[in-house]
Amino acid sequence: MKNCIWISPKGSGVSHNRLYYFKKTFNLDKIADGVVEISAQSRYKLYINGNFCAFGPCKGTREQVYFDTVNVTDYLKEGENEILVEVIQLYGRDSDGGIIPADGVLRTGICALCFELTCGDAVIKADESWLCGEDKGLTMKSGVHAGSATFLEEYKKCDVVFEAAVKRSDVHNNENDHFWWGGTSNLFLTKRPIPMLDMKEIPISYDGEYYDASYLTFGFPFFTLKGKGKVRIEYFECFGKLYPENTKADRCDRSLGYEDFFADEITVDGEMSYSPFWFRCFRFVKVKTEGGVSVSFDKFLEVNYPMPVRKDYDFGRDDDNKLWEISVRTLQRCMHETYEDCPYYEQLQYCMDTSTQMVFNYQLCDDDALARKAMDDFAAAQMANGLMPSRYPCVYDQHIPSFQFYFIFMVYQHYIRFGDLSLVRKHLRAIDGVVEWFTALIDESGMVGQSKYWNFVDWAKPWVYDQKRGCEGGVPLGVYEGNIGLYNPMMAYFLQVGAKLNELCGRRDVAREYTKTANLLVKSTKKYFYDKETKLFADDVNHIYYSQHMQTWCVLAGVVRGEQAKEIMTLSQNLEAKSTFAFAFFYFRALESCGLYEYTEEMMDTYRGLLKLNCTTVPETPTETRSECHAWGSIAIYEFSATVLGVRTENVAEKSISVKPYIKGRDYAKGTVSTIAGDVYVCWKKENGVFTIDISSVNDCDKVVYLPDGTSVTVTDKEASLTCNI
Repeated sequence: MKNCIWISPKGSGVSHNRLYYFKKTFNLDKIADGVVEISAQSRYKLYINGNFCAFGPCKGTREQVYFDTVNVTDYLKEGENEILVEVIQLYGRDSDGGIIPADGVLRTGICALCFELTCGDAVIKADESWLCGEDKGLTMKSGVHAGSATFLEEYKKCDVVFEAAVKRSDVHNNENDHFWWGGTSNLFLTKRPIPMLDMKEIPISYDGEYYDASYLTFGFPFFTLKGKGKVRIEYFECFGKLYPENTKADRCDRSLGYEDFFADEITVDGEMSYSPFWFRCFRFVKVKTEGGVSVSFDKFLEVNYPMPVRKDYDFGRDDDNKLWEISVRTLQRCMHETYEDCPYYEQLQYCMDTSTQMVFNYQLCDDDALARKAMDDFAAAQMANGLMPSRYPCVYDQHIPSFQFYFIFMVYQHYIRFGDLSLVRKHLRAIDGVVEWFTALIDESGMVGQSKYWNFVDWAKPWVYDQKRGCEGGVPLGVYEGNIGLYNPMMAYFLQVGAKLNELCGRRDVAREYTKTANLLVKSTKKYFYDKETKLFADDVNHIYYSQHMQTWCVLAGVVRGEQAKEIMTLSQNLEAKSTFAFAFFYFRALESCGLYEYTEEMMDTYRGLLKLNCTTVPETPTETRSECHAWGSIAIYEFSATVLGVRTENVAEKSISVKPYIKGRDYAKGTVSTIAGDVYVCWKKENGVFTIDISSVNDCDKVVYLPDGTSVTVTDKEASLTCNI
């Protein structure tokens, strides 16, 4: 965006929640490729000749503000054209009592637009010839549920007075421009690092009472309202109330009622079009009217990250095929300008959630742009003492100490999937910060000491909110009565992972430091938390509380190995504090490493049970759930591709893969998996005591095939077929 300027409405102040329109008419003699580069503070929607073209800009950080590039050729015409840009100005961080809508959007508190359209020889830029006007009919309301980062709308159509725009400042490019006198600006622009999101119209049915998308969706609804009165549009995920008690069962059972947490309210006088500025997530919509008002739900544009969806899979069970489908949809609903914990409430990028979402993403395609952005986001948010927020980008910081560890896991998983050491080197500084912050908590006994933040681990059933003890939900029992037992093997595991990354980058002294601290924590775990009577590792030093989570980290960190590891994971099946969807990935890996993968079936059956409840996405927790869509629950993507089909990285440096199918409980399976060596297709079956597997890869690569009879074969050809007796 060379030689462009930021423009603002005349007289616009700072720190307001307001909607402005920017418009410009121009003529084109002929149509060529039309490309728009655009950014705004805080968010924009772009219309050309009445067509909704794009929204953004891509969510940035306190260090990066992005501009978007949009191809608009199809929306242009010869002769007169009109550009209309809706721009939401949002309160800055210090709101003086004002609401902070869209908590995941960092902002300056001003209203500003920069714009450049090129079409052949024609160039249209934002300047003082543009007209601006405030729509005073919009009032933004905070989400009615704590932690919501969306906003609701009250709207009343009003006359908009347009005036000439004013120049605010020049546009500077954060990548190319010179920083005169070393000065920077929070409006310096950087090119969007991820693709523009897809928008496609999907059908919405209506039965006279409820609109039904048939599955949980996310995007922009468009309505036509006629008459005089009021309209309330209620968006909800499913039937089944949350409070005062959770009644969710069959998600389509209308007798359960529903919670209208999110609703827009519009005052109508005449005829008007209405679409909320912010995204709406729902499966069902209920429209309520007062007075003589008619409502037409004209269309819905679903918004998704442009990730290809695999269609060639069959995992030998109809319920597993359906589970795969809802798992992929869950991941899609939680991938937009960032990864998101859930699309209905927070719409925020949490470190723990994101770490597994990335892994699921990698199984489906080679696109790692969103993953790279996520790692950059978290690294940019790190505090001077090394503490990394649990979620980012976000106006208000939140800290869940253990979530920082998952940043190390992100970097490691990216390396074993793509082999990119430059990305590892880029984030070693952030990893060091995380390690240093936690190392400072290790006390004289060699245990990780207390943290004053929210020590969330999982939504295990016994780990409930307890105000008397000052204990939030999701926190292991006994945490506030002594040292945090689980943090010791957990930190040891991630130190071991971090040591591998440092070794790969030639930082052998740092790797040795990490390993030394990891060994100390392993020793402390054995000394203070192993209980000889129960033969389990306790969550607390008094050996009162136990969980599957503690056993999982002890296995993954190598605190115990072999038969003892198998013993504690077997005994953990009888514990009350069991893993839920949030922790399933790591729990499954511990079981797998002990040769107890069949124990995953208990939780997988819980996932399959969602189908009987008409769930179209995976909810946050197995029971008494709040959100209907949490992508940390999309674990079927990994289990079916990496375990059932058995496709994983064998050797990063050589870009070889392993194929080791898990064949218990089904007669055949097939599908394509994205790998470090490109797409690999696997089809296996069991028939008359014989196992047959066909493998094909798009690229030449070594494929180490581990057969169920215990033998292994290295295949070099692109296509191969192998058999063995079982």
